[in-house]
Amino acid sequence: MVSPIEKIFKEIFGYAPEKSGTAFERLASIASYIIQEGEVFHDEKLRGHFSNTLYQLDIYGESKDTSIMGEAKDYSLQSKKVGRGDLQKLGGALPDLKDIDAGVFYSATEYTSPAKKYAESAEEILGKPITLWQLRPGTELDEEGFVKTVVVKIHVNMPQPEKGRWLPHFTENGMSAVKALAKRGEERINYQLGLSHFYDSYGNEALSLHDLTLEGYGGIDSDTGKSHGCFILKNHYIKISGILAEIHGMEFEVPYEKYTEELRITDDSGHRFVLVDKNGKVSRFLTDKNLREFDFDENGRVVRK
Repeated sequence: MVSPIEKIFKEIFGYAPEKSGTAFERLASIASYIIQEGEVFHDEKLRGHFSNTLYQLDIYGESKDTSIMGEAKDYSLQSKKVGRGDLQKLGGALPDLKDIDAGVFYSATEYTSPAKKYAESAEEILGKPITLWQLRPGTELDEEGFVKTVVVKIHVNMPQPEKGRWLPHFTENGMSAVKALAKRGEERINYQLGLSHFYDSYGNEALSLHDLTLEGYGGIDSDTGKSHGCFILKNHYIKISGILAEIHGMEFEVPYEKYTEELRITDDSGHRFVLVDKNGKVSRFLTDKNLREFDFDENGRVVRK
């Protein structure tokens, strides 16, 4: 019969280790790597300095500051707490392993009071400390106080230049060119002008309206909700019925369309594990995505994929 931890391990990684308990040991190895970094190995063997005994270590970690040995117990199937006797196995090896600075214990369930007291006194008894961690599936209660969803509301003012008002300001030469379009006796002439480009004095395209407005239209008036201003266009011309008319610039008044977009960034990773310290405080979450970033090489070393 497999434990709840082993079932979750298979769903996350797509396989289940043959040996009972290995799934939790590997999860604890990954947690140890995340906490300590450096190098972490699963199922390492070290020989005792005094007894010459070959010890099997569920977890062995080394960094520039310290080296640790770790024990991992999954009693979730039995709903059993880790007791003092479980810690004493770790405690018995610590003094014999000269190069190990500290012990770490990972449990899928809680610890008994005698186990906690033993860990608290480990440095006095053994000369080396033992740190207790609980590594288990998280609950909604664990997540209280942690942000699961970030909501970003984006308020957009989108300019609508096609609905705007565009007014050319002509130079004296430009006015003369426009007036020349009127036939004798006509008091008023109307022309439809498609404004997409501005020209030089030879009639070559010098600037597009698109390029002119790439940087926007300036500020928005709070009363009208529009942008109002003028683009200065020295030595530029517009074409009216084939005639080049010189302008000083283009005055504009552009309205905006307002709308709101909502972006939700949600941590909906399944089977979230929590790492709980000796005081029962959640230290960090390990999501499926976090755990899938890791694997083990042929020597049992934890590696990032």
